Order: sequence, then C-alpha cells, then structure tokens
Amino acid sequence: MKALLLAAALLAAEGFKARGFLLPDGAVKIDEDRYRFAEPWDEVLKFYRRALPAGKYPRHVLHSQTAVRALHIQNPSGVEWEGANIYEAGRGEVRVYILPGKEPEPEKEKKSGR
Repeated sequence: MKALLLAAALLAAEGFKARGFLLPDGAVKIDEDRYRFAEPWDEVLKFYRRALPAGKYPRHVLHSQTAVRALHIQNPSGVEWEGANIYEAGRGEVRVYILPGKEPEPEKEKKSGR
C-alpha cells in the first residue's frame, strides 16, 4: 500500500495535463493538441509505462512506410482524450498528438429541499 501511495505521489510531482492527458515536465505546446517532449524516445516511453499502465490504457505500434517510430495509447473511457499518438519526428524530436475525446459530463446542481 505504501508503494502505491509513493508511486501516486511521484506521478503527481512530475508533469502536467492537457485535455486530461498527462505530459512530462518540459513538454512544449507546438500546435493545438500537439506537444514536443524534451526527452528522447526511450525516456518518453518509460514515462508512459509508469504513468499510464498498458493494462488500463491499451497501446499498439503504428506502422508506416517511413522510418518514423510511433505508438498509439488508447483511453478506454474516451473522456477528455480518446487516444494519443506518440511519434519520433525528424532529427530525433519526440512529439505527441492528443486525439480529443468526449467532454466530461457537467456536474448536476443539487436541488434545495424547500
């Protein structure tokens, strides 16, 4: 139990969220729902293995004819973000595109009992 709490505290200490998707510290917004990471490909994958376990967030490798490495992470709930495509662009630059999901349902106002 202590290990779980420690892991949760570590995750909360690093990163920030965009559309509810966790991004590591140092990520820079380059366009709408697109961010560039400061870390290399292997470090980004380590971050997401810890932050979004594959058991809860399915993933698969995206194949293409080019030499680009890419990975898709799926959000089963689809709330805020449907999925994210992490890819290594030219010159070793690692980026993510966050696929928008459903908006969270607004909380209903409590009725006063008069």
